[in-house]
Amino acid sequence: MAKPASSDGAEPDGCGPAAAPALVALRCLVALVLLMASGGVINGTIYASMASFFAVGREIATCANALAFVLLAVVALRRPSLLDGRAITAGVAVTVVAGALCMAAGISLRNPPLLLAGLLCRSVSSAWATGLFTVALSTLPTGRSVLLVTAGGAVLSGAAGILIPAGCPVAAACAILAVCTIAPLALVQGIADPSLACIRQGGGIAMRDLKGFAPFVPLVLCMFLMAVASGYAIAFNQQNDAPVVNLAGDAIVAIVFVGLLAASPRKSEDLLFTLSVLLVVAGYLVAPYELVSASGFANALLGAGRDCFHLLLWILLAFVGRRNLFMLLPVVGFVRAASSLGTDVGAIVGHATNRLIASDPQLASIVASVMLFGFVAVLWTSFRRFSFTDAVNEVRLVTSPEIEGIGSRLDDACRVLGKQCGLTPRETEILVLLAKGRDGKFVAEKYVLSYQTVKTHIKHLYAKLSIHSRQELISLVDQTQVAMAAGTAEERAEG
Repeated sequence: MAKPASSDGAEPDGCGPAAAPALVALRCLVALVLLMASGGVINGTIYASMASFFAVGREIATCANALAFVLLAVVALRRPSLLDGRAITAGVAVTVVAGALCMAAGISLRNPPLLLAGLLCRSVSSAWATGLFTVALSTLPTGRSVLLVTAGGAVLSGAAGILIPAGCPVAAACAILAVCTIAPLALVQGIADPSLACIRQGGGIAMRDLKGFAPFVPLVLCMFLMAVASGYAIAFNQQNDAPVVNLAGDAIVAIVFVGLLAASPRKSEDLLFTLSVLLVVAGYLVAPYELVSASGFANALLGAGRDCFHLLLWILLAFVGRRNLFMLLPVVGFVRAASSLGTDVGAIVGHATNRLIASDPQLASIVASVMLFGFVAVLWTSFRRFSFTDAVNEVRLVTSPEIEGIGSRLDDACRVLGKQCGLTPRETEILVLLAKGRDGKFVAEKYVLSYQTVKTHIKHLYAKLSIHSRQELISLVDQTQVAMAAGTAEERAEG
């Protein structure tokens, strides 16, 4: 996606990272490994430890995660000015710590309400961490760099899972879970900040582009289907209420990764989709033969299909962010909500299959066959002529002049507020930077002022505007932009 030029010749206030692409890629890679490792900790230890007294909590937490993603999408569509990245991340970090403490205490005391509180904190924080990571990922300049980060993350997270075995002490698992959520936030926050500032300044652009979401409806459906397979793989043939671990899936993903690097990048998205479908079909076919052996090969195939589809998903989302940053978080929110709901459905079917294995193995094998039929039937009827590559190319391209216009309108609104409220020229300049998401330290460095002087300017600025927080400032600037746009429309109508 094109980056806006800086209005003052200094550091760009646009939508791209200031750091070197290689460093950005490395930080994104480490963040993804940690985020994926946190999922292993949840499934392998937390959920396994609570299965005996609060098994339904798993499904409740996954549904809550879906609702959190929907909320993120709605806020990005309707109230993007609320997306103050640093403030939300600070709140989420506190939520992560509180959630880890509640989960540890809830499992230790076998207290479902306390445990549920921790799980809900985890669900909310996971949604924001995923959204922030995706915004950071979209700043990578090429599809190949996105592939290197996401495929590398999938392979390395498998290795990390070996270092964090299922069934480790609950207190240690909760501590690891907190680190694996907070560390990625710290790694990608600085990368995502300029893009989030751009989204906040964009006002209703995403809402106006909502009709452009149509190409992603098939992606939402596919995500649901793949998540059902993933949930089934997590629950099927569980040992001590923990998912079966089989490194064959990681080996398959590594081979796919190498093959994609060697192959032509053209239509790589459709190739990934084909591979993921074949792997899931193979997993469902093998499942009836593993009802008693529990070798985990069916789980490995289903998991590899899921991971290949996730590679496709990350590539598509990064491309959406480069074409139209304002549509990125809505797409992330709805797609990942479908993922959470699909995981719930698949896990419920998987647990039901486990219960049938002892009483009626034939019926259990029929369940796996029905899952396969449903998967193939939907794909055959809906995706025979569908191309993910073509769908992403239909996303409206937001051009550099349009982004520059957003910054110009914000500057104009700040100048109008400055005149109306009697701000000094310096206070007006600071108002512009604060409205663009900058903090007091950045202002001090930009204008070569002491931090204490900047704090004094901000205090006077808040008093003159009759506001008390950064969010009120952003809302006031947004309201001014809307009023100015309405006034301009009336003038044109009269003319």
